[in-house]
Amino acid sequence: MSKLPEPVNLDTIANNLADSVFIVDKKMEVIWLNQVAEEFFHTNFQKAKGVKITELTAITKLDDLLTEVFEQQTALKTSYEESSVKIKRHDERYFFKIAINPVFHEDKLWGALVQLTDVTRFHEMEKIKSDFVSIVSHEFRTPLTTIIVGVEMLKEGMLGDLTPRGKEVLEAIGSDCERLSRLIDNLMELSRIESGTIYVEAEPTDVNDLVQEAVRPLRVQAEQQGVELITDLPPELPPVAADFNKSVWVLTNLVGNALRYTEQNGTITVRVRQRGKRLFFSVQDTGSGIPKEHLDKIFRKYVQVSGPGRKGTGGVGLGLAIAKDIVMAHGGEIWVDSEVGKGTTFTFTYPVYHGNESVTLPDTEQEGG
Repeated sequence: MSKLPEPVNLDTIANNLADSVFIVDKKMEVIWLNQVAEEFFHTNFQKAKGVKITELTAITKLDDLLTEVFEQQTALKTSYEESSVKIKRHDERYFFKIAINPVFHEDKLWGALVQLTDVTRFHEMEKIKSDFVSIVSHEFRTPLTTIIVGVEMLKEGMLGDLTPRGKEVLEAIGSDCERLSRLIDNLMELSRIESGTIYVEAEPTDVNDLVQEAVRPLRVQAEQQGVELITDLPPELPPVAADFNKSVWVLTNLVGNALRYTEQNGTITVRVRQRGKRLFFSVQDTGSGIPKEHLDKIFRKYVQVSGPGRKGTGGVGLGLAIAKDIVMAHGGEIWVDSEVGKGTTFTFTYPVYHGNESVTLPDTEQEGG
């Protein structure tokens, strides 16, 4: 068996890694770091030892991620988005994927190994893809608008009478045009969110107005499907800090999803409750439910959950990803609870309005030294 050449030790191996690697104790203070970390964060072992890793790297997200690992005493298990961070260095931006593994000594939790993998190249490719999606969406918009106008002219008889079969075909074309229009809207909204150009202006918004505007266009569809659409709002709710149009979009999207999975004689309830300084919005249905294995990826882009209870073609799995970004831009959270055969509840939070305030989409950029 071949042996490692002398003198090969932990430092030699770690210093040949392309990633920045840290070992921290339970107080989140740096105990050791490799040469790559020293060079990127402009420090050395003597300066870094005993310094909190969040102070050394200026990556505040590490505080919460390490806390999670210490509490669970298992390796970090979060989505790619939640474990990624953007760091600015000398007018250049770098993207890192964070991996954290607990370190045990004599079966007791001692600290953690933190690894920062440079994924800047992948983010650049993602930006190219987003730019392409944005351009294509804009290019689709003009011819699609022409088709929609032409269909409406035909349906109204402006170009002559139609046979019953002709009307059926036009209805089908019109429905597909509407679906394509929604898809383009979703793609353009997602592109704006990913580019960081979306702006969320929080204003004092009446909750009842917000909910009623969101469910109004879906009431007819619910009646046609034999589904009862209920709104449950207590009186005298305080105004919420929200961008009205974007918030209506989130609620409408959640209710629309519920309609696709709820059978005849089922119910969909839009409920709002106040807890402290936050309002909790929920959309609860009695539909087919979401299998457990899909719950952890339901808010990812291009993810769709298929099942026997699903009705209609839907979109391409962008709605929930966009909804999550909009909710987070308001300083809120969104999550899902579901049980197969019993139904699903989507819940998100918004802050109660307090004075004049505006909110921009949070930038994960961390300013380094």
